[in-house]
This record gives sequence, C-alpha cells and structure tokens, in this order.
Amino acid sequence: MGWHEGDLMTHPKAANHSQIYMKSGDTSLRAFRPTDIGAFRRWWDNFEVTQNMESGWRPSTEAIAGSMTDLVEADDRAIVFAVEAGAGRLIGSCGLYEIFWPGRRAEFRIMLGEPDVFGEGHGTRATRMVVEYAFKRANMEVVHLGVNADNVAAVKAYENAGFVREGVRRRFVFAAGEYHDAIVMSILRDEYLEHFAAG
Repeated sequence: MGWHEGDLMTHPKAANHSQIYMKSGDTSLRAFRPTDIGAFRRWWDNFEVTQNMESGWRPSTEAIAGSMTDLVEADDRAIVFAVEAGAGRLIGSCGLYEIFWPGRRAEFRIMLGEPDVFGEGHGTRATRMVVEYAFKRANMEVVHLGVNADNVAAVKAYENAGFVREGVRRRFVFAAGEYHDAIVMSILRDEYLEHFAAG
C-alpha cells in the first residue's frame, strides 16, 4: 500500500515526555501531557472539528478535562498520544482506547483539531504509527474502530492504514443534527505483518 515500516522511528529519548516518540514524514507522536488539555477543549468545542463525530455535543467542562487527564495519566485501558506537525505544532490526539489486555484488543481513536492541516496526510500517518505501535510494542492482536460512513476522508485514511471493513451499524452516529451509519473496521496482527512489517 505504499507505506513501509522504515518510514517510522522510535525516538531514543521517548521516556522524556517532551520528546518525539514516533515520526513519519512531518507528523510526530509524543506523550499527551496535562498541559495539552486546553487545546483539547478548544478542539472539542470547534464544530468544524467534531461535525462528523459524537464528541462536542455539549460545551467542554472542567469535568471533561479532568476525565481526559485521568485517562492519560492513570488508566491502563488507554494509551494516548499527542499529534504534532512540522517543528512541534500540536494539532491533535490519537491512541488506543478501551484496551482489553487478556484479549489483546483495542479501539483506535483520533481527533485532528486544527482545520488548516486537514487533508495534509497527518491523520493517515498518525493512524499508521499507532497501528505499528499496537502490534509491535503493545502486543495487540486486533485494533478496531467505528467511523461515520459519511466521513469519506477518514474512511480512506483508515483503509490506507490497513483497516478492513467488517460491517455497518445503521443510523448509529448522531452528528450535526442527523443520524449516520457507522462503518466498523479492524486490522489484525497477521494482516499488519503481511502487508506492512515485511515490506
């Protein structure tokens, strides 16, 4: 699919939260920090960012910010990254959520919060890096997601990252005042190894 593992790297100083953890092109992942919460709240409240999502259905609150901080810092069922563009501009968050360690499965989620970078490939690169991380570092067996069927760009990005359509949940997402179908997608460890890691 035109992507090779060699495009990515794990930074040797990954333990330092100010450092890049993975990088692909001009897209980088690092640890999500409590100081990022202000940007997260701004993205949450921006309709242009959340119009295809169920996030943002109410204004952000201190409780929402606190739950995000708790999730990042103390919940072993989530591994959250900050997404940066270029020379360290914070543009979004992504990661693995609802991790079920005995079954080695996790849900992928991403939010790009700066509309001026939409369409530049950051979502695809961030998705690919998290998929690599899931299988090569976190030892997942399957990574799954659900996406608004009308969010064509997101569906394409997930397919480019190796996700396969499994089915449709009808009228499952309420966004921008309408109900939308949700496409259920996943990628298995074997599929990742066959199509990406060996290439």
